[in-house]
Amino acid sequence: MTADLDILSRAHALFSGGIEPRGSAVAAVSPIGPAAGPAGATVAGYRDQAGTRRAHLELTRGVDAELMRIISRAYQDHREARRGTGAVLAAARADALLMPDNPIVARELLRRRVYRLRAQRAHLLAARRRGRSSRAALRALRYRSGVRSRDRPGRGSRAERAVRAALSKLGRPYVWGATGPDRFDCSGLVQWAYAQAGVPLHRTTYEQIHDGIPVARSGVRAGDLVFPHAGHVQLAIGGDLVVEAPHAGATVQISRMGQDVAIRRPL
Repeated sequence: MTADLDILSRAHALFSGGIEPRGSAVAAVSPIGPAAGPAGATVAGYRDQAGTRRAHLELTRGVDAELMRIISRAYQDHREARRGTGAVLAAARADALLMPDNPIVARELLRRRVYRLRAQRAHLLAARRRGRSSRAALRALRYRSGVRSRDRPGRGSRAERAVRAALSKLGRPYVWGATGPDRFDCSGLVQWAYAQAGVPLHRTTYEQIHDGIPVARSGVRAGDLVFPHAGHVQLAIGGDLVVEAPHAGATVQISRMGQDVAIRRPL
C-alpha cells in the first residue's frame, strides 16, 4: 500500500500548485491613429500604408484572442487533472487506514488498489493528450503571428480552408499510403486538406507536381503546394512556413520552407 500511495502521490504532484492567469497574457493593442508620413507622401501612399497597418492590427488581435483561449483551456485542463488525481489519492489514503480482517475485505481492498492505479494512469494519459492538443494549437498560432498580409489568401478562400484543414491535423501520425482523416502520408495530407475545400487533387506527389500552375519562390502564397524534391510535398501556410507529414515515425508538423523548391498553385 505504501508503494501505491507513493505512485499516486507522484502522479498528483505533477499538477501541484495553483496556477492562474494574472491579467492578460498579451498587451492591449491601441487603435492606429493618424501618423505623420514622409514629406511629400501622396494620399494614395498613405492609404496603402494605413491599409497594411490595419490588416496587421486585425491579424494581431485575432492571434491575441486565440492565444488567450488556448491559455485559458490549458489552465482548465491543469485544474481538472489536479482534481482527478487528488480524488484518487484521497481515496487511497482513506483505504490505507483500513485493516482487512477477512479474505473478502482483503480482496475488495486489492480490487480498489488496482482500480486506483488504472484511474491515475488514465488521468495522466488524458492530461498528456490535452497537452499535445494545446501545443499543436500554439504551433498553428505561431504561423499566423508571423504571416505577412501579402502571404495570406483571401479569408474564406479555398486555399485558406485547405490550410486550416491541414493545420487541424497537427500531431497526427505519418503512415505511408494513408489519406486521413487521422493518419497521412505527405501527399495524402495535401489531398485531404484541399478536399475539405472542395478542390480535387491527384493522389500521389508525382501527380500533384502537375496540378495547378507553377509559381515562383518569390511569389509563394498560403495554400500553394511546395515540392522540396520530386518525392515529397508540403503545403505553404505563409511566413516562409509549411505544414507537412514529413516521414515515417514523425507527425504532421510545421516546418521552414526550403529555398530550392518547386511550387504549384491549385486552381
